[in-house]
Order: sequence, then C-alpha cells, then structure tokens
Amino acid sequence: MKIGFVGLGNMGGRLASRLAGVGDLTVYDVYAPSREAFRDRARVAASIAEAGAGADVVGVCVRTGEQVRECADALLRAMQAGSMLMVHSTISPDLVLTLAQEGAVRGVEVIDAPVTVTRYGVPDGPFVCTMIGAGETDTERVRPLLDAYATEAVHTGQLGAGMSLKIINNLVSLVQITVAEEAFRLAALAGVPAEALTRVTTQNGALTPTMKVIAARAGAPPADRETYNAREVQARNGVKDLALAEDLAHSLDTPSAAASFAKGQYYHAYTANLPKPARPAIRT
Repeated sequence: MKIGFVGLGNMGGRLASRLAGVGDLTVYDVYAPSREAFRDRARVAASIAEAGAGADVVGVCVRTGEQVRECADALLRAMQAGSMLMVHSTISPDLVLTLAQEGAVRGVEVIDAPVTVTRYGVPDGPFVCTMIGAGETDTERVRPLLDAYATEAVHTGQLGAGMSLKIINNLVSLVQITVAEEAFRLAALAGVPAEALTRVTTQNGALTPTMKVIAARAGAPPADRETYNAREVQARNGVKDLALAEDLAHSLDTPSAAASFAKGQYYHAYTANLPKPARPAIRT
C-alpha cells in the first residue's frame, strides 16, 4: 500500500510515525524540521501534491479548515482515481461534504477520520481513538492504518458524522477545561489551597480526569517561553473548535450555551497564569 501524509505537527507527526513500515510512506509538511525528522523513515515530498501522487490513501492532519482546503486543492488534482483522502483535522462537517463532492468528480473518495488521544505519555503503539464517517467497506480499506495508530475506530456510518462526533467530543473536553481553570483561579484569589479544592471535588465526583490535568498544574506558570507558546497554540485551537461546536448547533437550529460561553472564556482561561494563593480579605 502506498500511503501519503500531510501535516507533521504534534498530532500529525505522531500519526505518520505509526505508519512508517505499514506501507510505502511519503510525507510532507511546510515546516522543514518536521520534514527532516522523517528523512530516515519515509520518502519526504517536496510539495503537498507530491505527497499524494500515486498514493492509495492520503491522510491530512493540519490545524484549520483553511489549511485543509489548501491541502485538498493540491491533493485532489494529484491523487489517482480509486484512492482515498482521510481528513484527520477537526473541521466543519459541511467542508467534509464539499470536499467529498469535489473528490467524487475526480474518482477520489474523501472520508472524515478525526482523532482524539486515548493514551498519553506512551511513545509506541496505538494512541488515538479515530471517528470514521464512511461506509464499513471504506473503513476496512484503511484498516492497516487504523490498526497502526488507533486504540479504537468508532464507525459512525455517515459522511460528516465522524467530524460532528469529534466536535461534540471537543465541546465536552473544552468546557471542562474552562471550568477547571476558572475554579482554580477563583480558589487562589479566595485563599483556598488548590489541594483543598482538588480533595473536595475528587470526593464528590465533580473533578473529571480532564479537569485533574488542570488541577495538577494549578498555580504554576509555564516553565519557559516554549511551554507558554505551546499553551497559546492550544488555546487558539480550543477557541476554533468551540466555534465549530457553536456553528454545528446553529446549523441544527438549536442553541449551545456551553459552546458560546466557553468560546468567550477559553483563551484567557487557558493562557493566563494562575495567581499565587492569597490570604482572604477580612470583611467588616
């Protein structure tokens, strides 16, 4: 099997690493160091189109819908009839459907296959859950790839539904993060030790595993500028995904108060340093 992969960032790079050895792998990223990291493990393409030329299946894992659009424009012109384009990025379901229509004209099948991490801190082995918006036959076509990087592949059966599932999953996670960030900031300002808040919310079941990650770093600023920059990128990604959740709700003629609230609060909540614990003010 000839495999192409575009987007070698934090998530895409890990996905592509798991595909080395599964087939004849060709990779591409706009960032030269990311490309060079694969020099001994795969063929490194000089362009997006080159990564897709002659491939049986191509994965795309970039950050935004605009970037997916750019990749698809190049890939659909280069990919051969009968091949498949897998979109791992979190984008709108409508864009998935549009790309699928454009791909069909050229005989290229497009499916949504967004991912979410299920195993942290594990350098080898499958580490994501993949949400597949495609028929079961199409899913089996890419089974070697799924077996390489997915702890589980959740088959939704409808093009675009995999992306909707990812957006909803992110809504759940990002709202929890927003609440946890605000809770520990309030606790610090009120003179409540982070350990006390963690203890109580663990006892009553309110502190979820996602929120415990925030609790673990409560009160600690980023270790260095690189750590802060990574947090800032994650914050922008979170706002983007919450906007997708809000748009999804609106497209279904239902409000999403949680998405709208979190979208307005998430960036500041995720990037602002927690204040140092303070003594509560004495009120008279």
